[in-house]
Amino acid sequence: MNQTAPFPFEDIMSSIPFYAKRWVSGTTMSEALAQVVELNSKNISVTLDLLGENITSLEQAKVCAQEYVEMLEKISAQKLSSHVSVKLTMLGLDINEDVCFENLKNILAKADALGNRVALDMEGTPYTERTLRIYEAASQQFKSPEIVLQAYLHRTEKDIERVLKANGRLRLCKGAYKEKPEHALQKMPDIVKNYQKLAGRLLREANRVCLASHDDSIIDFCKREIRAASVPKDRYEFQMLYGMRSKTWESIANEGHNMTVYLPYGEHWQAYYSRRLAERKENIFFVLKNLFRD
Repeated sequence: MNQTAPFPFEDIMSSIPFYAKRWVSGTTMSEALAQVVELNSKNISVTLDLLGENITSLEQAKVCAQEYVEMLEKISAQKLSSHVSVKLTMLGLDINEDVCFENLKNILAKADALGNRVALDMEGTPYTERTLRIYEAASQQFKSPEIVLQAYLHRTEKDIERVLKANGRLRLCKGAYKEKPEHALQKMPDIVKNYQKLAGRLLREANRVCLASHDDSIIDFCKREIRAASVPKDRYEFQMLYGMRSKTWESIANEGHNMTVYLPYGEHWQAYYSRRLAERKENIFFVLKNLFRD
């Protein structure tokens, strides 16, 4: 068999900024909030994410935490259907765990006061245990934290036990970081199978589970499980990324399910999305296929 030509990864990466304009709501909070209003008009909720991570400046970490506080205040003032998602490395996790937790507590205190939610985005495996520890500690003091778990990690089934013992509120996603075989499943069929296994349990046992996936087989599986277990509407929601499969968002919402779109904004969109695609190159094919799907 002739050797196939190398996949033109760098060429495609050079065009990502064009596509990223579809995925990112803008560079400012006001631009993002305008999109929240638009999505809410279609009965679609939002989780807002300020782009940026791996901050190494104490001052910048505090600035980011304050922007999340302001975000929550504006969501409340405008009576929007939106919560927020934050990466702990944006709040100083690379500097010091205690510093990060203090910044997070300021966000959670505001969210509690306003009756909102804060999802702690999961990053690569070097951060998994620390993120879980902070989530567990936060859950003892605040009502608002949720955590994100990644279905492709071998450890996730055990991590679910910890989440259920805390407040039982989480988002389940496949996982987008490139991880070694000793940490994560490598083949997509195996990842999908494990996602379905975990989702089936969470729909029955979690206080609230956010089902984050663009995969039709996962979405259809979850709908069947919801019907079979008569899961109350306030205990689950579907989630997808802004800019991908918008017709599907509307279809899910029109079926009567809670539908939430992950809506990022900020000045660091180019580096963020370029790195996300680079970490798992198979995402390139998935993204390009779904960009023009609907």
